[in-house]
Amino acid sequence: MTAPARFIIGTVFQAALLALGIYALYIGKVPLGCGLIAVTLATFVFRGLKTKKVREQQKRGLNPYDERTYYITGKAAYAAYNTFIIVSGLFVLGGSIFGPQVLVNPYNTIGFAMAVLVLLHLGFYYYYNSKE
Repeated sequence: MTAPARFIIGTVFQAALLALGIYALYIGKVPLGCGLIAVTLATFVFRGLKTKKVREQQKRGLNPYDERTYYITGKAAYAAYNTFIIVSGLFVLGGSIFGPQVLVNPYNTIGFAMAVLVLLHLGFYYYYNSKE
């Protein structure tokens, strides 16, 4: 995928998040709406800073897209995926053996699962980055 295509896709997702935030404010979910709007604005600022840094590196004749970063990211994603699958499998096995003792909201469960997966990926990325 090219850089302009990634930029367009990112901008579309940012616009969708902003629209969801405004809609959440409209229906009365003020904390959720403010959170979505704040995340959208923060992402806009960070993407702008990253784009500026890439352009400066390209002006100086440097390659801003290092293959080593992609290699480490791939290793981290694979390790996080495997760890997450094994732990999730053990969690489901334990839950099926002991039975559902607690009612669970599926949206909260999926949110926690995504948060754990992101934290695993970040942890493995920094681990492999320090080893390479």
